[in-house]
Amino acid sequence: MTQRSVLTRRAVFAGALSIPGTGIAAPLLDLTNGGGLFSKSSGHSGSLDLFGETSSAGRHSNKGQAKFRASNPLQIALHNPNTHESLTLSLRANASLNVTQTSQIHRFLRDWRRNEIKEIDNNILKTFLEICDHFGRNDSPVRVKVTSGYRSKATNDNLRRSSQNVARNSLHVQARAIDFSLPDVPISVLARTARRICPGGVGRYPSFVHIDSGPLRRWSA
Repeated sequence: MTQRSVLTRRAVFAGALSIPGTGIAAPLLDLTNGGGLFSKSSGHSGSLDLFGETSSAGRHSNKGQAKFRASNPLQIALHNPNTHESLTLSLRANASLNVTQTSQIHRFLRDWRRNEIKEIDNNILKTFLEICDHFGRNDSPVRVKVTSGYRSKATNDNLRRSSQNVARNSLHVQARAIDFSLPDVPISVLARTARRICPGGVGRYPSFVHIDSGPLRRWSA
């Protein structure tokens, strides 16, 4: 084989690994950015942590996102066992949360350890209320125990030091996740309903169900 033939073969092989239009070779595996030729995330920067919780690098906005509307008259009695706070939301059929109720639920789902409030993502709030609506009854409120909503990064880091069940890049930090249970509904039934309704992540734990507005995932712990 001539030297010219060898150089030609090398050029063809290098071109097969290059990104079209750039002339820059894509690495087979990029351990720094999680990308490369075989990466499933094209044009998206994010990470998948244990227990299925993910964190997307992009910012999210509540503008233009669909809002929940009750299928029937609905009452939801929220309780946070950590703060002993309670909040009751009452909605007419086909009604959505008003400005006052939305503000109240943002505060209720705050990082209570640091008393920090962050606007909850509309997508996960809509999913959460749809699950509650599924168990709604006209004659009594849906009782809901919420154990975690928004978490600041400082709180999440502190929790990781004491528990293996806390993801490094938890979507709680982005106010895109809620952990809750319904005292009148078995966890198995709640998890099954959440998996049917939630288009994002659903994790079943012994005493609560985790839902988030990240990619579609299902897991148990």
